[in-house]
Amino acid sequence: MVDQDLCGTTGQCVLTLPGTFRQRKPDGVAEVCVATVPQALHAAVLLAASQCPVAAIRVIESDTGDGERASADPAPSPAEAERHAAKDQRNPGGHDGTV
Repeated sequence: MVDQDLCGTTGQCVLTLPGTFRQRKPDGVAEVCVATVPQALHAAVLLAASQCPVAAIRVIESDTGDGERASADPAPSPAEAERHAAKDQRNPGGHDGTV
């Protein structure tokens, strides 16, 4: 999970693991773009979290029993992302920290 209130928009997480993190176009705030992270990428997610200059990334671990670890909520649908972006434009900086 990325605490969007803390995110410094440096993009370090995206540089470290671009398939797992992305930056929103309107404001550069990082988001997790997968629902689960395969076990093979677990170390890379921990690295991305440790390299965040403002410690905005929190890894949520749970044993799902299928070789994957849950790390965040799934990415929003395009329509939901558009509504979220419109809300952010009306209330800049008013992020609720959810992805």
